[in-house]
Amino acid sequence: MMARMLLRNNLKRLIYEKMRPFSISSCGFRQFNSASSEATATKVTLLPPPPSSGKGMLLTGSMIGMAIAGGAYVSTADEATFCGWLFKASKILNPVFALLDAENAHNLAIIAASRGLLPKEMRADPPGLNLELWGRKFSNPIGLAAGFDKNAQAVESLLGLGFGFVEIGSVTPVPQEGNPKPRIFRLRPEGAVINRCGFNSEGIVVVAKRLGAQHGKRKMEETSASPTSGNGAKHGGKAGPGILGVNLGKNKTSEDAAADFVQGVHTLSQFADYLVINVSSPNTPGLRKLQGRKQLKDLVKKVQAARDEMQWAEEGPPPLLVKISPDLSKQDLDDIAMVAVSLRLDGLIISNTTISRPDSVSNSPFAEEAGGLSGKPVFDISTNVLKEMYILTRGRIPLIGCGGVSSGEDAYKKIRSGASLVQIYTSFAYGGPAVIPQIKAELMECLERDGFKSVQEAVGADYR
Repeated sequence: MMARMLLRNNLKRLIYEKMRPFSISSCGFRQFNSASSEATATKVTLLPPPPSSGKGMLLTGSMIGMAIAGGAYVSTADEATFCGWLFKASKILNPVFALLDAENAHNLAIIAASRGLLPKEMRADPPGLNLELWGRKFSNPIGLAAGFDKNAQAVESLLGLGFGFVEIGSVTPVPQEGNPKPRIFRLRPEGAVINRCGFNSEGIVVVAKRLGAQHGKRKMEETSASPTSGNGAKHGGKAGPGILGVNLGKNKTSEDAAADFVQGVHTLSQFADYLVINVSSPNTPGLRKLQGRKQLKDLVKKVQAARDEMQWAEEGPPPLLVKISPDLSKQDLDDIAMVAVSLRLDGLIISNTTISRPDSVSNSPFAEEAGGLSGKPVFDISTNVLKEMYILTRGRIPLIGCGGVSSGEDAYKKIRSGASLVQIYTSFAYGGPAVIPQIKAELMECLERDGFKSVQEAVGADYR
C-alpha cells in the first residue's frame, strides 16, 4: 500500500513538473553584492525540451513509462522487491542522460534529486557492511564524493539512495562562477571524466541556509531512527539517519587560504558530521601548494583551533579531514603523513582527481583537455597512494578511499589497502542509482568469500 501511494504521488509530481517550466542556476552559483553584503541569485531559465524535441520526448516518455510500469508491477510485489525493481528500472534513463551535454545532464540530475524523483532504498544493509567511525554508526562504507551536490540541494534524496554517507561541496566562502564552459568532458569508453569546474559554488551563506532547513527536518525525524547503541555511538549522523560530510574550498581570488577554511568551519560545521579541507583540486591555482609540510601544518593547526574554540555539545566537534592529490611524490606523502600523525588529524581522503593522463586515455579526443581526470583510469594511481599512506601512518589515521571505484571488488581492494570508507562519483554519474546496491552486494560477497565477518575486519588486510 505504501509503495503504491509513493508511486502515485511521484507520478503526479513528475507529470506536473513536466507540464511547467522551471529555472535553475546555470552553474549552481550566485553573485555576491559586496555593497549590500547580500547574496542575490542569478537565474537562468531552463525549459524542458519542446514536444518536437526527440530528446525531450524520449526523456519524458521514459520516466512516465517507467512509473506506469511500476504501477502494474507493485500490485504483485512486496516493498523490498519493488524497491529493487525501481533501482534496476532507473537504468532506463541512463542513455537519455547520455544524450545531453555533460554539465546539463548533471544539473538535470540534481533537479531530479532535489524534487524527490529518485528511488528510495527501503532495504536494510547487511550487518557485515555496518561499521563505526568517529563515534558514528555507518550503515555501509559506500559514500558519494564531493562535487556531485556542490550546494546541498539534494542531501535527503541522495542519502535516501542507500549511501552510507554523502559529502557536499566544495563550498567556497564567497559565491563564484568557476571556470568558463565547457568544463566537463566525458571519456565514456574509458569510464572517465575530465573536469575543470574550478569550485563553482553558491557560497557558504546560501549553503548554510539550505543545510539549516534540512538539519531541522532531519532532527525531527531523529526519533524514528535507530536508538543510540550501548557504547554511545549513534546510528546515523548529527541530525538523524545518514552521515553528512561538508567539503570546504577556497575562493580563487583569496590570498589567505586559512581564513577561507576557517570561515567555512565557523559557518557550516554545526551541520556537518565531518569536515574536509580540500587542498588538492587541480583547478584552483596554487591550491595544491598547501600540501607541503610547513604549509599544511600551519593550515591544519589554524583550522583545528577555529573548530575547537567553538561551543560544542557532549558529542564534541566534527572530525576534520584533509583531501589530498594522487599526484604526490614519496617525499610529499612522507610530509603529509607526518603532519597527519603529529596533529592527530581525524582522517585523510585519498584521493582527488589526477592531472596525469594514463595510457588508457591517451587515445581519447579529450585527453589533452586541462583539468582533473576521474573514473576507472585513476583507480590504480589513487589506490597506490592509499596503500602508501596506510603504511606511513601505520593505520592510525582513518582513510577514505576515492578514485575509480565502479564495483564491489574495487571497493574491497580499497578497503584491503587501508580504507575504512570508500567514495564513488564517476561510476554513479554514468550508472545512476542502480550502481549503489550493486556495489554493496558485490562488496558483501567479497567479504564473505574471504572469510571476513565485517568491513572493519578487512581494513588494511593486505598490509597489516
